[in-house]
Amino acid sequence: MPHTDPTKTIEQQQKDFAKALEKAMKDALKGVDKTAALLEKERKVVAKELDAAREVRKKAEREGEKIAADYFEQRRTELIEFTRLELLRDLVRMHLEAGRPVNEICHWLNVKKSFVQQIAGLVERLKKYHGPQPDQHHIKLDNNPQLHFFSEGRGGTIRFENNLTSFDMWWEFAGGNALALIGIPSEQHWEAVTQLPLEQRADILRFIGERVVASQTSKGGSFIYDDQTMTIYQ
Repeated sequence: MPHTDPTKTIEQQQKDFAKALEKAMKDALKGVDKTAALLEKERKVVAKELDAAREVRKKAEREGEKIAADYFEQRRTELIEFTRLELLRDLVRMHLEAGRPVNEICHWLNVKKSFVQQIAGLVERLKKYHGPQPDQHHIKLDNNPQLHFFSEGRGGTIRFENNLTSFDMWWEFAGGNALALIGIPSEQHWEAVTQLPLEQRADILRFIGERVVASQTSKGGSFIYDDQTMTIYQ
């Protein structure tokens, strides 16, 4: 039986162990490298998604700012037009009350005859008005029409509703001789906004004007409207 040197056996075992340990470390490092590569890949995907989310947010902010700017520009235009119309109405009323003929007023102020005639009708109604009218003089509508008022500071919403439909109109306090301004659906958009036939527009607007005057003003109140605006006078 050959003689085995114990010292060499231990050395060989140590070498084998060292090789095994070295291989295990290399394999572990390979796993770490692979894990790091996967993590880097995931990091890039997450970073890309974050960049996309930031771009979506920036786009939403830009579009939101544009929507807000467009809204305020539209309201600014509406208020400028309202102020212009109020000045014209005051001038027309002043000339009518001074006894000036309708044709002369149209020529001086460069306004349509129908505009002056509508205000002339208002002036006549004011002359005959001596307090709230009995309800039987108010227009009667079918389908149980009602008005609901909602206030938010110096403005708010008026909701018309009946058994068939409902729609909202904004309102704001006005200045000068006017008490309040109400935004009404125009002839062009009436049916889309209200879901009601255009031929009912005049009666419904009269109902709205009469109810607002009766419930929100003291005696002597009146109203007048054009295509987009109703003005309530105290």
